Amino acid sequence: MTRTHEITTGIVDVGDARLQYRERGAGAPVLLLHAGAFGDWFAPVFDEPALDGVRLVEVHRAGYGESSTPETHLTFADHARQARTLLREIGIERATWVGHSSSASMALQGAIDAPEAVARLVLLEPAPSPAGPSSEELVRTAVGPAVGAAQSGDIRGAVDTFLIGVAGPDWAAVARQRLGVDAMERIVRDARFFFADEVVAAMEWTIDESVAARVGTPTTLVYGIAGVTKAHEETTRTLAGWLPNAELIALPGVGHSMPLEDPALVARTVADAM
Repeated sequence: MTRTHEITTGIVDVGDARLQYRERGAGAPVLLLHAGAFGDWFAPVFDEPALDGVRLVEVHRAGYGESSTPETHLTFADHARQARTLLREIGIERATWVGHSSSASMALQGAIDAPEAVARLVLLEPAPSPAGPSSEELVRTAVGPAVGAAQSGDIRGAVDTFLIGVAGPDWAAVARQRLGVDAMERIVRDARFFFADEVVAAMEWTIDESVAARVGTPTTLVYGIAGVTKAHEETTRTLAGWLPNAELIALPGVGHSMPLEDPALVARTVADAM
């Protein structure tokens, strides 16, 4: 894709981490907060013309890309706090937060902790909490074996096991197509932090109906019809029923890798939600 917009990049000290980010455009601020396993999930979405009318910020969370690796454990609330601090440091007090998988749950936690900073939520297949009936199978066949492989030092095998389980057998081909021939090297590098720390944070994070009922932030919840597991759809549907100001959208032709599978569709979905 030919870029027609100027991109600003930088690294911001948020207190307990240094976060790499890039931004483009002017208008209502939109934060792209990437999922776990690797940091470039939203890289193709960042370039999509559907988002030309906003001030678009993409961040590498702590542990990913050129951002610093944490010295202590980070909770989902910590990741949300760091993102909020980064936005303030670049002059943004309130933004639409776009999250995907684990970062969708982080964005939701951000709206719980600091509702004044989150104008709207767009949540793409939040991580399975609350867990539906398909989550136990996902943990048994993908998450558990992947964590075991990572603990034994086989990060490449852990990545493959995990992402086949959540995104399907074609995930690596899609990643190379969208992110380049060196995508796997970057993914494996990022995944070390994911399996060492973020998987633990995901297991720690919970939300219930009483907490969700207090979230007044307008929220668009999105799931892909073509997913290989129903675990994320079940969570997305549950949250749509719990959150008082939520809409539910089902996207055709995509699954859990939707920012890579069809970045134009994801970008249009974000733009339409605003």
